[in-house]
Amino acid sequence: MTSKQNVRNVKAFYKDQVIFREGQQASHAYMVKKGAVTLFRTDGNRKVVLDRVGKGEIFGEKGALTGTVRSTSAEAAEYCELMILTEQTIQALLDRCPKTIQHLTRLLIERLKKQARLANANICHSTFLSICRILELSWRAHVNLPAAQAKRLPNHKHGMSLAALSREIKDILLVSEADIRVAVDQLSRLKLIDCTRTKNAKAFEEVFIRIKDAPNFFQVASNLHKELSRNSAPGPELEYVDIFDFAEDVQADPKILYKKIANGEIPESLFFFHKQSALSWASEQPEDYFKKVKRKRKKLEEFEDVNDIVFVDNGTLKQVFSQIGYYKLGVLMALADEDARKKIESNLAKKIARIVSEEAQNRASVDDAEAEDVQDELIEIIRSVKGGKAS
Repeated sequence: MTSKQNVRNVKAFYKDQVIFREGQQASHAYMVKKGAVTLFRTDGNRKVVLDRVGKGEIFGEKGALTGTVRSTSAEAAEYCELMILTEQTIQALLDRCPKTIQHLTRLLIERLKKQARLANANICHSTFLSICRILELSWRAHVNLPAAQAKRLPNHKHGMSLAALSREIKDILLVSEADIRVAVDQLSRLKLIDCTRTKNAKAFEEVFIRIKDAPNFFQVASNLHKELSRNSAPGPELEYVDIFDFAEDVQADPKILYKKIANGEIPESLFFFHKQSALSWASEQPEDYFKKVKRKRKKLEEFEDVNDIVFVDNGTLKQVFSQIGYYKLGVLMALADEDARKKIESNLAKKIARIVSEEAQNRASVDDAEAEDVQDELIEIIRSVKGGKAS
């Protein structure tokens, strides 16, 4: 290819400029030479962002290879330069591959075309099941790759690349990256798939998927979907959100949410477990696992409330309690959990411990402001005795 041809095959787009629209006839694909491109679909008046591709990545290849209309829209996320890849160019690159690879690639393309037609005809109503079907078809192509060819593909033994699968799925279905991750996470928790995490040459983490029982995979996934949606709207499992996504939505630290859950500040009605996977996980835990909570040791500067005194030595606590009056000790006792209460009692004389315990029992409730003040004073005295700086 000459230099002039290279220039003609590169096209520049400015930020927010449309590259192609959903429903347009596809004649070629693009490779990003510079910048980035956003791929999206429209659902009514809603814009659903499916992916963002950057330098060296190819997009729009499905339409060019299958001859169908564009299933997504593309616009420049920033100034970018794109190399135009015609159907002839793509086929020429494909023809350089071994015959077996050509056959499997074209077979997968045909299957994906069929899957797209089924989705468009509303034969498969569930996003979750649509994702499962594509996973199943992709796994068949993966495991049927000849051994000699598989050896030359990096990480083939680990399974299918989740990143590559996500691009395929988003090119076929009107789903976001989050939808795919939720489905994969559910399948993993139910032990229908295995997920392996590896580090690539650039130290980035990659996820690879293996289907555990391929012959029965889709049937089991379908039965699961029917069970979950029996008394609900289709696809209810995709409405669930894990604590990390919820923390992001409300702009919070997940650790804060865990503490609010422990303190009863978040309604129990918001907590759900998948029964089968939860009980399966529970059966693998030690016998006394659910009888007590293992505390994570804290540094002095990380102390937050009275329950953190379990990390303080008894000698220090005796000095600290001698500086706090009976009334405040009673407040602390009322606020403390079982382990912290025992720690307080064990570092007081029996008579004083009895008085403080009665004070705590007779206290119906503790004012929030008072509770915060007393606990702050406790932590300040502990730091002072231990030689730390008072807050």
